[in-house]
Amino acid sequence: MSKIYEALRKAEQERESSRPRPSLPPSRSTDSGGHATAVQEQYQKLRASLVTVAIPSGLHTILITEARHGEGATTVAIGLASALARDRESRVLLVEANLRTPSLSAILALPTTTGLADFAAGRVAPDALPIRLEESNFSVVAAGDAPGAVDTEVIDGLLSHLHAQYDFIVVDAAPVNNYAETSVLSTKVDGVILVIEADQTPVSEADAAKRQLENVGARILGVVLNRRRSYLPAFLESVL
Repeated sequence: MSKIYEALRKAEQERESSRPRPSLPPSRSTDSGGHATAVQEQYQKLRASLVTVAIPSGLHTILITEARHGEGATTVAIGLASALARDRESRVLLVEANLRTPSLSAILALPTTTGLADFAAGRVAPDALPIRLEESNFSVVAAGDAPGAVDTEVIDGLLSHLHAQYDFIVVDAAPVNNYAETSVLSTKVDGVILVIEADQTPVSEADAAKRQLENVGARILGVVLNRRRSYLPAFLESVL
C-alpha cells in the first residue's frame, strides 16, 4: 500500500515544482519512507472519521471536490480509497468523474485509458470499466479517452449500477467553483468532502465552494486542508 502514498507524494512534488513559490526553508526530514507513513496515518484518521458515520447513516458514495484547480482533490481521493481498502474485506471503487483535468491513469500507471467517457459514448459496458489494483485492494474507473463534460445522469447511472458491488465508492470530481456538473453530481452521492489548499486558497473561494454545495442540498461531510508543503492532509473543519 505504501507504493500508492509514494506515488501521491511524487505527483504532488511534480505539481509543486511546476508552480512559482516563495523560497521555503528546507524540509526537516528527507526520509521518504517516514513521509509515506505519516501521510498514511493521516488518511487512516480520515477513514476512521468516515467509517464512524458510514455504518449508521448508510454512507457509501463519497465525492471529493475542490474549490479551484490544483488544490489536491485527486490526491485526497486516491489516499482515501487506499485507506478504506486497508480493510481487506472492504470492496472499494475509485471513480474519476473529473473529466476536465483527468490524472488518475498517469498517477496510478493504469494499464488502459478506457473509462467513463467511453461508457458515456456507448463503447464499453459498465461492468467492464473497473480496473482492479490487486496490491492496493481497490478498483478504479478512469476518465477515459475523451475528456470533457459528461452528462451527470450518465455518471449517476454508472454509480447506481455499480453500487451493490462495492462497500465504498470514492468519486474524484472537478472543481466545484469552475464546473456546474460537480454541484449536480454532489446531490447524487451520500456525502461530499471539500479540499482546499493551505496558505493558497482565498477565503472567498472556499466560502463560494461551500455555498455552491449547500445551495444544491449536498451533504458536506467535512473540509480537508491539503498542506502541500509537507504533503500531509488534515481536517481543517469537520461537520460529521
